[in-house]
Amino acid sequence: MEQSSRRTFVRQMLGSALTFSLVEILSSGQMLGAKVKPLAAKWLMEVRGLTSDLRGRKLRPVEWQERVEDLFRRIDLADLLRSIDYAKLAKAPLFPEDHESALELEFPHVRGLPAELTYVPMFIALKRGRAIVPHGHHNMASMHMVLDGEVHARHYEKRGGDDKYLIVEPTLDTTFARGDLSTVSDERNNVHWFKALTDSVFMLNVAAFGIDGTKNYTGRDYIDPLGGQKLGDGTIRARRLTDKEAFKLYGNS
Repeated sequence: MEQSSRRTFVRQMLGSALTFSLVEILSSGQMLGAKVKPLAAKWLMEVRGLTSDLRGRKLRPVEWQERVEDLFRRIDLADLLRSIDYAKLAKAPLFPEDHESALELEFPHVRGLPAELTYVPMFIALKRGRAIVPHGHHNMASMHMVLDGEVHARHYEKRGGDDKYLIVEPTLDTTFARGDLSTVSDERNNVHWFKALTDSVFMLNVAAFGIDGTKNYTGRDYIDPLGGQKLGDGTIRARRLTDKEAFKLYGNS
């Protein structure tokens, strides 16, 4: 996904929800304490190496998922969690009524990070009842980690479909709290859905677009899993939705 297109996508997700001051705070790295910045740089550089190997065909998407999951599960979140004033963020006007806020992060003041990463780190915010609505992706791999709060996390595996429906198989249905994470790619758990269970939820997302080495990105496959037809083999024939339909059905409940 080209840089300008990627930023356009993020701006569309943000809408008018984030004030300039909040964007400035998060993007400048002020959300991270001085002691945490070098650790963050180390994690981000490791993800950069894994993503480079993914694009260079040295890793399959599912291998990237396994390595990234292992990397972030080894992270001690204590200092990071203490360094972010979640109570202050929870009072900021960054919560849309029918989906998440997704802010692309930049770390210009973190020593050791290159100017251009091979993936996009994002800071995601939700309030109670709001959701990252059920959707799948193409030609990308990503990770979501809960930093604060709890979400109902659900994943599905794509098993086929056409231009009106997707056949999906449920693979995960659980509650995520601080430090819990999951990944998606075209090879495993491609469809995901997160609903906020607490007053506010903050998540870290890292997304690698165009993992086949191209800049091709074809957007999201929004679906209606709860309204779908349950098939005899445990799969669901879920209707494809537009983004507006998905936000209306699942964005605020």
